[in-house]
Amino acid sequence: MAPVSVPRRLSALLVLLATTAVISLPWAVLSAEADLTFGPHEAHYEVTADSRLTLDFGPLGKLLLPAEKHLPAGLGLAIEVGEIPVAGDSDKESPAAASERRTAKDAGPDDPSGGTLDALGGDVASYALLFSSPQTQIDQIVEGLTRDVLTRWALAVAVLSGVGVALAFAFGPIRPGDVWRVLAGRELIAIGVVTVLAFGGLGVAALNRPDPLVPDPAFAGTPLEGGQLTGRLGGVIDTGVKAVEDFAAKNDEFYGGAITDLHAQWDERPLTGNWSARGLVPGPDATSGGIGANVSTFVFGSDLHCNVGMAQVLGEVVSLSYADGYIDGGDITMTGTSAENYCFDVLDQELPEDLPKVVVKGNHDSTETTDHAKSRGWEVLENSRAELAGVTFFGGPDPRRTVFGSGPQLETGLTADQYAQKLRQEACSTDFDIMLIHDARIGAPSLRAGCADYTLSGHWHRRVGPEPSGLGVRYVSSTTGGALADSLTPGPLKMDAELSVIRIDDRTKQPIDMQIITVGPDRKVTVGPWIRFPEPVPLVAQPPEGTSAAA
Repeated sequence: MAPVSVPRRLSALLVLLATTAVISLPWAVLSAEADLTFGPHEAHYEVTADSRLTLDFGPLGKLLLPAEKHLPAGLGLAIEVGEIPVAGDSDKESPAAASERRTAKDAGPDDPSGGTLDALGGDVASYALLFSSPQTQIDQIVEGLTRDVLTRWALAVAVLSGVGVALAFAFGPIRPGDVWRVLAGRELIAIGVVTVLAFGGLGVAALNRPDPLVPDPAFAGTPLEGGQLTGRLGGVIDTGVKAVEDFAAKNDEFYGGAITDLHAQWDERPLTGNWSARGLVPGPDATSGGIGANVSTFVFGSDLHCNVGMAQVLGEVVSLSYADGYIDGGDITMTGTSAENYCFDVLDQELPEDLPKVVVKGNHDSTETTDHAKSRGWEVLENSRAELAGVTFFGGPDPRRTVFGSGPQLETGLTADQYAQKLRQEACSTDFDIMLIHDARIGAPSLRAGCADYTLSGHWHRRVGPEPSGLGVRYVSSTTGGALADSLTPGPLKMDAELSVIRIDDRTKQPIDMQIITVGPDRKVTVGPWIRFPEPVPLVAQPPEGTSAAA
């Protein structure tokens, strides 16, 4: 008997792979599931074949929505809504953490919610984010379920193909004379069983469609139009939907108006600062929106605290300023839970996909937040360097994590003062241009030692500088989210929100000047004049050892 040729074996293998792929795809799709979030909740998602979006709130009941507009081929999606995750599980503060909290009082407010945060209002705000930026939640769901479908599909193809190859080795290649025996044998039975199981589920589901939905009139004119409620939710939904709808409408109206005013004010802004001392002149494109030769432009924000409305404004400023990169001083979220990754995703979606972005963890973020940022392609400073548009940034995460009701927790075992000294030692042995940290106090030892020329930070919710500090220069950004203590941050602003446009000399890598964009509670936007960055103290002018310096 002549051996089977390699081309024939390869063809047979390709046919086998294609067959198993077709057979296993329906199973992979209909068994897909993912653990993600839904608004402020943890949630478990499963693909179904009932052409419905089913949100299961447990004892409260279910929300049923038609899925024809969102999913193809009669597919549906079941969402089991879980708890709202709470960061931290300790009711007690360590002595070091208590000391950190007392010290933080001198730096200004840093908790946007405070102890008087209204829980119901917080939930309404979180649900309203789904109305304002639903595409971010949809993208998260599609990505999670697609990943699970592909994983299951690849596993099924590998297993079924492996079984086929094993049978081929066990029984040998099939010759023309063996065709009838194969068709009458167990192989045909096995293939038939697999095919029936794979496609039969689809047929049964199609023949057993649930009864049509009975739309709830409370949803008329809302994104949930056509939905039906079951259980106890039906008795309270009128008030809840109205509250969420009103919140979302006010949010969209407020930030839509702010963006309109931003465009109007941008046309009137000062175009240049005093660059003569740096030997720089604006390039020919300065009047058309660009900045000019030998200069890079960065937008700097900090302490957004889940205000997705201001994320939209920030994205507009990045676009209008032709920014070369985005810098974030931390506290993108409020407690750093996995559900709040949604807030980060909205910010990420508002920025150009190819824009270089760098961030440090704030005390209201967590390692979950920064791990998620890495997965989205952001540079995360963790006692490390990152280069954006030719400028090298160095910095590290805030060692604390502030959670509601339990005060700051020390994630690394170091207090802020201890970590500041550790960062100073690393800064003195690292080559970089600008230090990025969340709390300016953590960068102060590096400035005093002359190991950092410039620091950018946030945390204090008030602007400081740019001003000389130690042997360098510090700039503390106010809150980009308008995070007022003891108030909800999402929604229309309750205090001024600020972000900065910073121009950096491409040759020296030193900041030249900056412009502050302020959005007020009245939706009015102010674009300030260009503020000159002072230069670091030269070595010959350093104060003698022991002389006090500004911190």
